[in-house]
Amino acid sequence: EYSQVDGTPITMDLNGALEYAFKHSRDYMFAEEDYVIDVLNLLRERHLWGPRFFDEVTADITGTGDDGVFDTAFRLVNEYRITQRLPYGGEVSARALARVTEDLHERVVGEPSQSVDVILDARIPLMRGAGVAARENRIQAERNVAYGARRFERFRRDFVFDISSDFLNLVVLKQAIGNAEDQVRSLLNLTEEQRSRQNEGLTDVINSGLAEQRYLQALDSLNAQQERYRLAVERFKVRLGMDIDQPLTIVESTLGLPVPKVALDDAVRMAMSNRLDLQTRRDQLNDAMRAIRNAENGLQPEFDIVGSLSLPTDPDKARSGVDFSPGDGEFAAGIRFGVPLDREIERVDVRRAQIAYERAVRAYDEFVDTLAVSVRSAVRDIDRAKFSLAIQAKGIKNATERLEATELDETATARDRSEAADDLNRAKNDFDSAFRDLQLAVLRYILETGQLRVGTQGQFLPLEGMTIDPLEDSARDRILDQGMDVFDLIDALGGSSATGPAESTTPANPNPSEGNPADGGS
Repeated sequence: EYSQVDGTPITMDLNGALEYAFKHSRDYMFAEEDYVIDVLNLLRERHLWGPRFFDEVTADITGTGDDGVFDTAFRLVNEYRITQRLPYGGEVSARALARVTEDLHERVVGEPSQSVDVILDARIPLMRGAGVAARENRIQAERNVAYGARRFERFRRDFVFDISSDFLNLVVLKQAIGNAEDQVRSLLNLTEEQRSRQNEGLTDVINSGLAEQRYLQALDSLNAQQERYRLAVERFKVRLGMDIDQPLTIVESTLGLPVPKVALDDAVRMAMSNRLDLQTRRDQLNDAMRAIRNAENGLQPEFDIVGSLSLPTDPDKARSGVDFSPGDGEFAAGIRFGVPLDREIERVDVRRAQIAYERAVRAYDEFVDTLAVSVRSAVRDIDRAKFSLAIQAKGIKNATERLEATELDETATARDRSEAADDLNRAKNDFDSAFRDLQLAVLRYILETGQLRVGTQGQFLPLEGMTIDPLEDSARDRILDQGMDVFDLIDALGGSSATGPAESTTPANPNPSEGNPADGGS
């Protein structure tokens, strides 16, 4: 009853799964939003470096007592202000200050007073807080956007690998169910045959009972595999962002990637040139070095140039409007020097920045070594998967011949035939797993060397010279039925290995925020 579903099922192959995941997956949305947040942080920081406008209105009432008689006044102040940060430190501002004051105690005979002042202020640091250190927040925000673009693009590539891996695992589980059903049918025929032979007195209860026991075990195993498949499909729906109540039919399909021929050293060099996360690590070393220079800037004394200019309206008029009086203006200019008597905290900050840089260098070296190991492992995994596939193909042939021989041999016992059926089932499952492992090994190699390119809809973009030829559903059985040589079989699984990812002359875009929009960088 658990296999009964309501509604029209969605039929999905690998490309359909990738497209659906790129549109609906929560993980993809989270990663995309992380990149958007980096961009928003940059926009916020850039806004701080542009002209900023402020307008503040203050209204208050004051009272001064004299023997119980209070002289009260109402005051209204409007301050309109514009500020602008300077590129290498400091700030300039312009203010328009309008005041209106009315004596409430004498409001019958008096009239309110009004004045306006225009004030210009400037502060320019020459030592501490000057230069590149003043723009650190903006510089880092801009670099974080580049890092975010690379991180998001790297996530998209990892995401394609993860979804492909999950999908191909489902295909293997589905194929295992088909293999188990074949085994159950074979053991059922054996059980019925042994019962018939027992009734005719041609065999004993031991053989018939053994055949029935193996049949029941296979039936139980089939039921367990079906449940594992249902659970895996539901988890896959969650990964895709699909409603778990939506029926889903998995169509057996493959990546169809060609099997590359590449040397270990060539693969490592390719990864060192193409990997986006490695480029980010290199740039972060520059960030750590810049942090040292900024910390050293904090050791310098404060030495600023300051100035101000005030232009009031005519002070002799109670209500002067905008009748400015330059002759009554004020100006001030000077320097401000702060003697660096206490810089202990700043010296600690410098040492902390130096340690952070040394740690970043060691972390970078470790990342490079780890990357080289990972790439070499990916290359060796291709060879291992090819060898395993050849072995499993040979195993299917041997298991099939053994089963056919036991069926023709009248002296073969129920144990012989049931074990032959079990061996054939395991051989088929091992072959299907090896088939999947080879495709994933090739995809992982392309991913680890930084060559994987992903379209906006999650489609795999082949490199120059690469031919993608996915095999149809019956390809596995057709190839095995034809009795192909195992290495010819490997070529059939992935297309010609003469041209592959390793021979592409198209360099990876080091910064996805520049260049190919299909990479989804910006």
